[in-house]
Amino acid sequence: MKLVALAILLSTPLFAPAAVEAAPAAQPIPTRTVVMQDRKFHPQVIRLRKDVPTRIVLVNRDMSGHNFSAKGFFGHADIRDSGAGSQAIREGIVTVRSESTRSFVVTPRVRGPFDLTSSVALDVASGMQGQILVY
Repeated sequence: MKLVALAILLSTPLFAPAAVEAAPAAQPIPTRTVVMQDRKFHPQVIRLRKDVPTRIVLVNRDMSGHNFSAKGFFGHADIRDSGAGSQAIREGIVTVRSESTRSFVVTPRVRGPFDLTSSVALDVASGMQGQILVY
């Protein structure tokens, strides 16, 4: 009888071991891939959510270098980049050499449309432009 009473007592919530709560799973960072090819951005409109960190992957498939210039956008965003060009990104320009890839994480802080261009002379003449839309 004493054993039954002890078993009941130990199984009550007061004496039961506390449930271990699992830490919430880390949410994967959304990724937006922008391909630079034939002097165009694909897609031409990049949609990002305000205050949501997003990995931007820039893929240059051309034989010449391009840049991803969006000074108004980068001026209102937090940037995480482990590459040597992180200061240039903060200033609004990401250089992507021919046939290469570059990535960084950005957290937009302001909603709105922002102009996207390549400031390379031949790209400007070809109309290489787009838009970053933060909603």
